[in-house]
Amino acid sequence: MLLGGPKDRTTYMFTYVDPQPGSPTLEELLEEYWDLLQDYQGVSLDNLEIQRVIYCIFPTYRDSLLPAAFNRVLQFGDASGIRSPVSFGGFGSLTRHLERLSSAQLKCFLVVHRAMSAKQETNVPPDFINELLYANFHSMQRLGDPSLRPFLQDVVQFGPLAKTLGLVMITKPQILPFIFSQVGFPVLVDWTGHFTMLGLYTLLSTFTEPLIRPLLSALPPELRYQWKRRLEAWKYGAGLDYEL
Repeated sequence: MLLGGPKDRTTYMFTYVDPQPGSPTLEELLEEYWDLLQDYQGVSLDNLEIQRVIYCIFPTYRDSLLPAAFNRVLQFGDASGIRSPVSFGGFGSLTRHLERLSSAQLKCFLVVHRAMSAKQETNVPPDFINELLYANFHSMQRLGDPSLRPFLQDVVQFGPLAKTLGLVMITKPQILPFIFSQVGFPVLVDWTGHFTMLGLYTLLSTFTEPLIRPLLSALPPELRYQWKRRLEAWKYGAGLDYEL
């Protein structure tokens, strides 16, 4: 990323980890990144003038340890205690996807997070995560912008995701056993249910909403309000608000 000129750049390293006794510290991760930086950037460390170094950790939870005390309260920021795959600690990203904060969308990110988490004791090859990333992005690139661009902008849609997963299974079947080993069968079963709901939301928003919306004007105000919110839940839960 260019900052002030053609030679200025910002570099990133991020990793998903399942904290366990003996896990590397943040300082150790930074030192490893520093050792690999010159190969990664193709520039000798002696030729770099470092302006700023920032590193931190975002603890995340499947179920928040600090639930909101009241309904209809949105918690955000470092002290919120939320676990949101679409925010990744950023308020701007959170607000950009505010209307998509629904279970059908968020749950489909969980298996991605788990598959990319580095475990201390595992039977998968050390380059498994890189292979998985390559297979996913190569498949999305082959499928074109309708599959690649929504994913890069944190939007999960049933059609593009199903096509990507299908192409990965066809072109890279050898990584499937490692996915089961890395993620775990119970997590995959749970995720399959949410993936099915994502498909159901897509069907409801695509085929049922056009039939229901013209009838809303005849409903009482309270019931009309409830149905409008339900139609929005289908639309945003399926990621169908996204436009190329």
